[in-house]
Amino acid sequence: MIGPSKYENAVKRKRSIASHPAFYLVYMLFYFIPWLFRAPTLIDIIAFFIALLLFLPIHFISFSKPDPKFIGAIILTQAIGFIIAPFHGMAGVFHIYASCQAGFQRPVKRAGIITVLLAFSFIAQSIFIHVNWFEVGLVLFIGAVSGITCMAGAEDIEHMEYLERTSVLDKQHAALAERERIAADLHDLLGHTLTMVALKSEVADKFLDKDIERARLEIREIRNEARSALSDVRLAVSGMTATTISAEVERAREALKAAGIALKIVGQSPAVSAHQDKVLGLAIREAVTNIVRHSKAENAELRFIQDKNGLDISIKDDGVGGVFVPGAGLTGLKRRMESLGGSLDINNKKGAFIKLSTPKALP
Repeated sequence: MIGPSKYENAVKRKRSIASHPAFYLVYMLFYFIPWLFRAPTLIDIIAFFIALLLFLPIHFISFSKPDPKFIGAIILTQAIGFIIAPFHGMAGVFHIYASCQAGFQRPVKRAGIITVLLAFSFIAQSIFIHVNWFEVGLVLFIGAVSGITCMAGAEDIEHMEYLERTSVLDKQHAALAERERIAADLHDLLGHTLTMVALKSEVADKFLDKDIERARLEIREIRNEARSALSDVRLAVSGMTATTISAEVERAREALKAAGIALKIVGQSPAVSAHQDKVLGLAIREAVTNIVRHSKAENAELRFIQDKNGLDISIKDDGVGGVFVPGAGLTGLKRRMESLGGSLDINNKKGAFIKLSTPKALP
């Protein structure tokens, strides 16, 4: 299992600070500034704690929520400040909290409109109850700065959430691509092996009564082929399939010989990169498997042509043709060639002709 990256952890830490309501409780210290100049009465203290008990649930539930349904919570926060204003303390701190909550509303235009309306309502209330203008100006300034800061913070949170969603999608796509790779590899590996097993089983069955030693030889080859396939499957699942063009040419000789098809090879196995070696090797395997399964041919030819422009590999036979139907094998074969920037051409009018082309296949 792959753990979160340093970047993802940093995103989560930043997001948790910017959107957590407890971080903003520091503004509550402003409420006690008037108490430094005049001691509060018991009623002032009781009024503050009642207001705090009403405010905290609203603050923790609705803070940083962009949904329009939480606009009511913003209004309630502002209203708590209006109600507690006659008591001794800087009641305007609740306007600051309302402005912060408004800043998280989306889109930004709605957040700006709500913030402006809160400011006008606070001014009107302050005029009505004769609040000190210095306090009014201070609260409005802090409220405006806090609201704008929260608007920017909300943009950052949205961007970080987008990055997180993108990261999750990338991982899902990578996992899907890996599953498809394994499925294609297993199809190529098992399709070839099972075809060989079926052919050799038929041969062994024919010789059971006529030539017991020949039958035993075929059974041993079936066992060896099964063991080889098991090893290949393990490597494919671990993503380390050691398939090469040379190895597949040798397998093609054995498979076609077992099917009674003579193989002619023209040209030399080319020098290519490790990735190309694997992909082209699997492509040759799939093409040969199709010849063994469907062609009913007597002869087949594997030709390598390499020049400065690239590499062409062609496999043809003199069989019945007309049997290629797009399926998992040919679809996987086409996908493999496209992964190299190459192409797959099939002509099945007279026998089968498969051409694999890749650009400049050099190590």
